[in-house]
Amino acid sequence: MEPFDKRLKERAKQEPFPLPETYAGKVRNTCAALKETTMKDTKQKRSCRALLGVAAALAVFVAIPNVSPSAAAAMSDIPVLGAVVRVVTFRDYQYDDGHNTADVHVPELGGSDAADEVNDQVQAFTDQLIAQFQADCEATGEGYQGLDITSSVVTDSDTWFTLRIDATKVKASGYDLTRFYHIDKATGEIVTLGDLFRPGADYVSVLSAEVLRQMEEQMAADASLSYLTDEFTAIDPEQSFYWNADGDLVLVFDEYTVAAGYMGMVEFTIPRDVYSALLK
Repeated sequence: MEPFDKRLKERAKQEPFPLPETYAGKVRNTCAALKETTMKDTKQKRSCRALLGVAAALAVFVAIPNVSPSAAAAMSDIPVLGAVVRVVTFRDYQYDDGHNTADVHVPELGGSDAADEVNDQVQAFTDQLIAQFQADCEATGEGYQGLDITSSVVTDSDTWFTLRIDATKVKASGYDLTRFYHIDKATGEIVTLGDLFRPGADYVSVLSAEVLRQMEEQMAADASLSYLTDEFTAIDPEQSFYWNADGDLVLVFDEYTVAAGYMGMVEFTIPRDVYSALLK
C-alpha cells in the first residue's frame, strides 16, 4: 500500500467527528434547483451530480471508521486505495527526410511510483530504437529506414494494469517486436513474469517445455508453420506476457526469435494447470 493511502486511512479512523448528515442532502437540493436550459446550465448540473457522488463517498469513507472499532479494523484490511495509474500525456517523435520516416507515439503514465517507473522503462526502450534508427539513417544516406511505435492498454482493472508497446522497424524487410509493462495495483508494484511464481520455482523449464510441446503439435497439424525447434532452448526468465480476456497466461515472442520471419510475432497460451502449482 502507498504511504499516502495508509496515512489517509489512519487519519480517517482518528477523526473525532463524522461528516454532517445534512451535507449530501444540501448538495442534492442545490443540484435539483438548477434548470437544464442551456449547455452551461447542463454542465453545472453535471458538476453538481459529480460533487454529490464525491460527497457520498466522502461521507462513507469518513463516517464508517467512526461508527465502530470493528468497522475501522475491517476497513484497514481492505486495499480500497491501491496504486493509481492513468495516461497523463503522450511522448511523440516524428522524422521524415523524404527517404527515412519515424513515427513514435507512446503514453506517459502518472499517479504512482510504479507508473513513473514504467515511464522510465518505456523511454529507455523507445530511446534505444530511436537511436538505432538515427544511426541507420546516417549510415545508409538515401536508403529507406522506417520506425513506427504505438501503444495500447491491454488491461485496466481495479487490481491490474498492462501497457503494451509495439514497434515495427523497416530496413529492407520489416521486424516487429513488443514489450508489456504490468502494474499490480493492489501492491503498487511493477510485475514481471518471474514475480508471478514462488521463489526458487523452476517456472522457466516448465513454461519452456509447454511452449516446445505446442510448437511441435502445431507443426504436425499444419505443414506451413515453421518454428525454430532446433534452436529454441528456453524462454527468457522475463519473457513478455499478458493475461488474455479469459484470464489465461499468454507468452509473446518477437519476430524471428522462435519462428521463421513470415510468421511474425507468435504467442502461446499456457494452460493454467501447467504452472498453477508454481504460483505464489
